[in-house]
Amino acid sequence: MTSTTIRIDEKLKKNAHQLAKTIGFSFSDLINVLLKKAVRDGGVDLRLTENGFTPEFEESILKTHKKGEYEEFESADEMIKHAKKKYIA
Repeated sequence: MTSTTIRIDEKLKKNAHQLAKTIGFSFSDLINVLLKKAVRDGGVDLRLTENGFTPEFEESILKTHKKGEYEEFESADEMIKHAKKKYIA
């Protein structure tokens, strides 16, 4: 692992730290997930729907829900552990 110093708006940093805490991630985990996704996808899609998702992601959620093809978890903690394994590892 390596360390990086970046400049970030103070309010954005505060909100990002709160978001990370809310979903059970550290700030570092959140940044790593976002960077890994950008590298994997070969870029960053800045188009967002009114719900804050990319159009493709929102469409995939709707299709998955309509088909009933979604995972169910016993608790939010279980869901977060699953997400960390899937998206951080």
